[in-house]
Amino acid sequence: MIVKCPSCAARFRLDREKLAGKRVTMRCARCRSPFRVDLPYSLSIRPEGKIQAEKKVRVMIAHSDPELCGTIKKIVEDAGFECILGHNGATVIAAMDTFHPHVAVVDVALQGLYAFEVVDTVRRRPGLADVKIILLSSVYNKAAYKRSPSSLYGADDYIEKHHIPDDLVIKINRLLVGATPAAGPADVGEVEKAGKQLTAAEGASQSLDFIRSVNEKIQTAEDHEISAADIPERDRAERLARVIVSDISLYYQDRIDEGIVEGNWSELLATEIKEARRLFSERFPSSEIQKSKILEAAFLDLLEKRRRELGE
Repeated sequence: MIVKCPSCAARFRLDREKLAGKRVTMRCARCRSPFRVDLPYSLSIRPEGKIQAEKKVRVMIAHSDPELCGTIKKIVEDAGFECILGHNGATVIAAMDTFHPHVAVVDVALQGLYAFEVVDTVRRRPGLADVKIILLSSVYNKAAYKRSPSSLYGADDYIEKHHIPDDLVIKINRLLVGATPAAGPADVGEVEKAGKQLTAAEGASQSLDFIRSVNEKIQTAEDHEISAADIPERDRAERLARVIVSDISLYYQDRIDEGIVEGNWSELLATEIKEARRLFSERFPSSEIQKSKILEAAFLDLLEKRRRELGE
């Protein structure tokens, strides 16, 4: 496992098996600054809180695109976790009933259920209330939003697509450390013995090459969903519309909920709606698609389902 000093960016390789489940404190061999690292568990937790070492942490990946799921699955399994995939709301919930994941990574635009519906269903489901949920934003655009989500609908964390290769495992580890009995601290000396410093060139090459490769796969998967010739144009347009409104629902939940209650959502979201129309029209400029009011229908569907969630 590769870790990086937050002060000087020196990279170290740690023995994940030896230190699994520990929140360790390291002292950088280059700048001597101390920093903490949360290492992944390869454990499952029984109801009474006892550690059962022969089983792995289970992670659910929920996204409509099989290729993207496969890319994320490899990252998760390389970190030592067990993984199961789901591609629409109904199958994801059914699989979780059987698989009982410790963590679920859920696309906010999952087919069949919006993010807030998934979170609400999981939180109410017997045996699933303690599942940690990470929401996965849908638009692969690093500059799409300059803010954090206003709310996570009761989820535990969120991640943007372009941060999957470098941040997903870290986020999973943090949630597990908070939910799992500590395996005990490791002191600086123990970690320094277990860690091997990488050269700057080696560390940078491993990190940048890996991130670049994974992000290319993610971009390809996203492009296929909304650009592939083997998918009917209307289906692709409906997918993009759902992606756009789902990301707006993640980043602007406060405005959506206020707008539903006060009846002025179109005014509160005027800027976001204008940008959504621009993005949608760029991808699907044909008069036939524009006349179909697909984007408008996606907004109304989202608002109606959220209205029911709020009891309005």
